[in-house]
Parts: sequence; structure tokens; C-alpha cells
Amino acid sequence: MLALTRDAQGIAAALGTAFCWAFTAMFFAAAARRVGQFHVNQIRLVMACLLLGAACAIAGVYVMAPWPQMILLALSGLVGLTLGDAAGFQALQILGPRRATLLWALAPGFAALLMIPLLDETLGWVGVVGMAITLAGVMWVVLERSQPGEIQGNALWGIVMGILGALGQAGGLILSKAGLGMADPTGWLNEVAGVSADNVLPVSPLFGTFVRMVAGMALLVGYGVIIGQLPKTLAAMRNRKAMAQTAGGAMFGPFVGVTLSLAAVSLTNTAVAATVMSISPVLVIVIVRIVYKEKITARAVVGALVAVGGVAVLALRRDIAAMLA
Repeated sequence: MLALTRDAQGIAAALGTAFCWAFTAMFFAAAARRVGQFHVNQIRLVMACLLLGAACAIAGVYVMAPWPQMILLALSGLVGLTLGDAAGFQALQILGPRRATLLWALAPGFAALLMIPLLDETLGWVGVVGMAITLAGVMWVVLERSQPGEIQGNALWGIVMGILGALGQAGGLILSKAGLGMADPTGWLNEVAGVSADNVLPVSPLFGTFVRMVAGMALLVGYGVIIGQLPKTLAAMRNRKAMAQTAGGAMFGPFVGVTLSLAAVSLTNTAVAATVMSISPVLVIVIVRIVYKEKITARAVVGALVAVGGVAVLALRRDIAAMLA
């Protein structure tokens, strides 16, 4: 039986994340345009907490990790889920899934910049080339001409929110990796948090996701109560179509997708994981074409092949570097 290396397992988990996020973008974009992204964001976090809490109990992965790691996981939830996703969903609502996910493709670049000082990780020139190829393929696909009615609202504001969403996603991944417990906890972030090889405790990605979700939900729902949005959120729950779409998005996104994303960053390089996850816009194009029976263009096919080629370079980056050394 073929045994996958940790790096290969991480890339496989990142691919699974990309598939989940492709479906999530479709579900949440549709739900947000029915009842508003703020209400969808609150409801999907509550749904995800319930699913994750039950899953952690069944899997028996509840653990009391050292407080520095728990704080890092909670902060990753606030940065990635509360702030980053709120901005990302605003971009989805305005720009639609294709344009918004293009801006989310900036996340690997942010992650690559942040991981060097914060986690003491490096990528190597072959990895950088793989990132560039993958992102070029993604951008080539999603920069196709928009369909009538795809953009709803202020496009510039949607772009700003998309960039902030990508930055939040990258920051959330960095904080998550440190919170899950690195095999070699070095870098400025671990140093400041007080996590070292002497006190680090590996945490299950499933439980890590649960901690992130609880922190993100507490802040967002609490904020909703403070500003008087709770009655509107409860009213939004009466929209059956929106709730069905939100439930589907919660299943693919915060439950399965985010858990796989934490597994990915715990098993492989953070920038590599983020880059592989970024192919979700290519998958969105395919789903849109299938759902709406639209023809897949040559441009989409070429972009998809380029993106897949970039992922292959990332997966084989060590072997390629060794051959060229």
C-alpha cells in the first residue's frame, strides 16, 4: 500500500479544501444576496460550531492544550473567520463568486510574506515558481468577462473587501499553524506566544477548528447583539432557501473545508497549502458551468491546466530542486 509523505498528505488536504471552498462560495453568495452577508456569517458560524462540537465528541479529540496555543487558535478564529470572512463575504455579495475568489487568490502571497518572520518557514525558488504558475492559471480563468448582473453594488468597495478577506485568511492560517503545535516551533510568533519544543502539544485539526469557530462565533454574534442586529438575524432564519444554502455552505466551509485547511497547514508548508487552496476559483468556474449549463470556454480549460501544473510543481518542488541542483 502506497504511503503518502506528510507533504503529500498536506497537499491532498489543501486540494480537498479547494473543492469545499468552491461549493461554499456558491452557497454563501446565493444566501448573502437573499438575507445579507452579516446574517449569513453569524448563522453559518453557529451551525458550524454545532457540527464541530458533535464531531469532536464522536472522534474523542477534545484536549486541554497549553493556553498559548489555545489563545493562538482563538486569535486565528477572530482574524480569519470573524474579520477575514466578513470582508470576504461582503466581496462575494458585491462581486459574485468568480471575482471575489480572484481576490482571495492573493492569500498565498500574503501567507508567503508572513510565514518567513512569524513561523521561520521558507519556500525555495522552485516553490515560488510553482506559486506563480498556479496563481497565473487561477487569474487567467477568473478574469474572463463578467456576466450581466454579476456585480451588484460598489465594485471598488467589493475589491477592498476581497483584499482584506485574503489578508485575514492568510493571517488566520499562520495563527492556526502555530496554535496546532508545530514540530519545530520557531519564528517570532511562537517566541512571543511562549510556545517552544519543551511545552508544545499537537492538537487535532478538528478540535483546532472547533476552537476557532467558537471564538469567531462569540465575537460576531456578540457584536450583532450589541448593534441590535439579532432580531434581523432571527428573521433571516425564516427564509428557507437562504437557510438551506447557508447550511450547505456551513457543511462544506467551516465544518469540512476549514478542518481540511488546518490539516493542510499542519502537514506542509503554509504558503504551499494556501496556494493549492487558491485553485477554488477554477473549480467555481466548472461548477457554474455545470449548474447553469454554460459552455466551458477554451480560456477556462487552459487556465485550469496551468493551475494544475503549478500545483504539480509545488507537490514535486523538492524533487525538482534536487534534480536542478
